[in-house]
Amino acid sequence: MFILLYVMCMTAASVGGGPQEVDAAYPLSGVTELPPINFLRFRRVGDTLLVEEEQPYFDSSMSSTYTAYLGKTATLTCIVHASRTDKSVSWIRGRDLRILTVGGYTYTTDLRFEALHQKASSEWTLRIKSVQLRDQGSYECQITTKPIRTFNVFLKVIEPTVEVVGAPDIYVNIASMINLTCIVRHAPYPPEAITWFHDNQTISYTSKRGGVSVVEERGETTTSILLLQNARASDSGAFTCQPEGMESAQVTLHVLEGERGPAAMQTNSSASVNLFFTVVVVVASLVSVIVS
Repeated sequence: MFILLYVMCMTAASVGGGPQEVDAAYPLSGVTELPPINFLRFRRVGDTLLVEEEQPYFDSSMSSTYTAYLGKTATLTCIVHASRTDKSVSWIRGRDLRILTVGGYTYTTDLRFEALHQKASSEWTLRIKSVQLRDQGSYECQITTKPIRTFNVFLKVIEPTVEVVGAPDIYVNIASMINLTCIVRHAPYPPEAITWFHDNQTISYTSKRGGVSVVEERGETTTSILLLQNARASDSGAFTCQPEGMESAQVTLHVLEGERGPAAMQTNSSASVNLFFTVVVVVASLVSVIVS
């Protein structure tokens, strides 16, 4: 029995063949191993299927407009797919065609510009620190293919604004309520504090004058309302609204006694205009009578 099993095993091994038998039956000599190719694309020519390497292309989701706040940092991102290592991506400024970055290197002497790119990443980023108004304009992301492929973006620089409603002059009657409203627009974030000054002196809400309060509303547009009850002559002067980290805005307050003020001046002006037209009509009528 043992002899029979041994003969059966040897027969099976000779039929299946080992590694040496396989190499002899299917020789690999003369076959050249192809290097690995990324981003394959196939094209058929007749009965032959050719392998081509795909050219780099821009991501369809890329934004063509960016917004930055004055003095802050702007980040422009170019997404390029299927980019080979020998196809560099550059950022070029539109207004003077200056090359800012090539690959991961910065080529401008302006230290505010910086190239950002991580190995094997599809994102090529241009960072602009301390953005200035002159940085607004078009920028071009460029791939060094043949022909060159470009994608244009526009950077809009927004300058925060601060204003006191009614400036440069506000007139109020004595003993009335003073309402000064300061509005902050286009700030990257609401200012942490807004300080009011009267003739360069910080307004104290606990001063002996009394009746001083501030109402603030923060958001995309921030508003600070300074309220002073029972206006008095000493309240006249320059009031300054100073948001933290921003430019200030100023208004001159005039506290008037009685009814004399812009409203009265406007009434007197209207009366003068009406009198002028009345005189013109009368003279025209007299000339018409004399001629007839």
